[in-house]
Amino acid sequence: MFTHDKDSMITVPVHERADITADLSSGHGTAASIAALTDGLITMRVILLRQLLTTVDDETAELSGLPAAYESLAALQSEHPDIVASMLAYPNTGAWLSRVLRRAAGSSDDSVIPLWADCAYLGWLAVAAQIACHAEGTARLVIRNGAVVLPNLGLAKLGETGHHGRCDIAWSACGALRFSWPGGSLRIASRTDESHPDWLPMRWLRASPGEPRIWLDDLDPFRVLQSGTDGLRLTTTEAERWQCDFTAAWQLLRADFDEYLTPMRACLTSVTPLSARPQAAGTSHTAWNGLGCVYTTAPADSCQLALTMIHEIQHTKFGLLTDQIELFTPDSACRFYAPWRADPRPISGLLHGIYAFHGVTDFWRVHRHSECHGSTQTHAEFELGRIQLAAAVEQAMTSGLLTAAGDRFLRALADAMSPWRHESVPLAARQVAAETITAHRTFWRIRNLEPDPAAIAELAARWWARRPPGPDLPTAAFIAPERVPERYRGLPLAAQLKAVDPGAAAALATPGQPEGDRAYLAGYPTEALALYARELRADPLRPQAWAGLILAGQRVFGGKLFETLSERGEVVAGLYAEIGPEAEILDLLRWLSPVGD
Repeated sequence: MFTHDKDSMITVPVHERADITADLSSGHGTAASIAALTDGLITMRVILLRQLLTTVDDETAELSGLPAAYESLAALQSEHPDIVASMLAYPNTGAWLSRVLRRAAGSSDDSVIPLWADCAYLGWLAVAAQIACHAEGTARLVIRNGAVVLPNLGLAKLGETGHHGRCDIAWSACGALRFSWPGGSLRIASRTDESHPDWLPMRWLRASPGEPRIWLDDLDPFRVLQSGTDGLRLTTTEAERWQCDFTAAWQLLRADFDEYLTPMRACLTSVTPLSARPQAAGTSHTAWNGLGCVYTTAPADSCQLALTMIHEIQHTKFGLLTDQIELFTPDSACRFYAPWRADPRPISGLLHGIYAFHGVTDFWRVHRHSECHGSTQTHAEFELGRIQLAAAVEQAMTSGLLTAAGDRFLRALADAMSPWRHESVPLAARQVAAETITAHRTFWRIRNLEPDPAAIAELAARWWARRPPGPDLPTAAFIAPERVPERYRGLPLAAQLKAVDPGAAAALATPGQPEGDRAYLAGYPTEALALYARELRADPLRPQAWAGLILAGQRVFGGKLFETLSERGEVVAGLYAEIGPEAEILDLLRWLSPVGD
């Protein structure tokens, strides 16, 4: 095993921290707090690097150049601490570390790429740091999967996919790079040159002079791409479109959301495109081990990009905070209703959602009055968000899982949102939000909860015997995620209800969506009710059909009859499945309803 000399160790930062928790509990945070949390992140990564060095075997260490790369960074740190810190805090450094530590420990080793080739990423980081610190130099690198990637610089194609080997690199003050390896060489006249087919420079985004440079990362092999995303290199035209949208988004943030932009400047390092073209329902995410990167599909417009950056940087800030300060007792049980999710969440996920959707809701609170997005939909987004957040905060506060610091944090965040209750929202928007909440809650309960089978059988017996249902409805337990059928997983109707016009709603439609949705969205609740009932006769546990049926039913018959479906939808669906299609849904609801219709 490799052991490193104490004189060549990367040191960890020491930072006197103020009350960072209180600072971020405003929903925003200062640059100083982000700097302190980044120092903590670097400390954790140095510890993990040292762990990796003592975990890999001698052969892997030698082939990957891992010890030499570590010592190179340690040597650079004394004169160029900021450069080394930026490499250690680089989002993909965390993703890479997670991957290779799992592989080195034997817990994840199904990759076709040798472990030593994956470990070579530290050498790439070290050489990128050397190039940033020294005008000229040479170094040895590992070719991984036919390529070398220099973070913040670019990707060199040095072989076929599947090829792993070594090469030498030389760089000069004029910006030239030269790669050489047995049997070949590649010379790049300029690191920013996009004309050479075997050199792909890393592009970047900048809103204006004086603002930070944000990497547009469509190259790094360790970026965290999810299924359904292409991960392709952007064309020059596509990259220019990203720059235009980014500039406009940054200007919007600077004008109306500077309290979010201040910490964003301190922690946003890169943006990773998940698609080349905008999608009808754009998606984004933050990698827990790659904080500082916003992963997002191409934005439909600059406003969408501004909202996405607020949303994902909220996740980044909260992730940095909870990695270092205990706000809750670890509990992996997925048992909380996050109104913006289809699945039950653990306490960590619920709190992440609260913090992220604080930013989202605040965005719509302000932006709903703008000329470009002043519509019923944006008013509804704000109304929906403030109601959802209140429900989620109440769950977290009564969970019994918050630490004293977590309780103070959440109470302060709730206090920051308290004035939102007094803001005026048009009636039409309030109605849209109310329908969305009802549909989603009904869908969520039927999708994720299963009532006790014996109690459902007893309830069915009471139905057939024409006896009252009794005072207490059956208890329910969570369904294991793998048992939820694929066709039950999403509720497109929730997004369609907020759409500004029929065309926008149609663009959000998905294959296999209940037929009743189209009728309901078109303004025909009676027709929709019949269509939902027909589908439920064939598939009595379909949560999307129940979600639509409760909306159509309330429009036609009023709300009282549907209270049990709203509050205990899993019992209604389970009982209907037990009794069979011989029962009429409305008769069943009348029987279950404590007040009738």
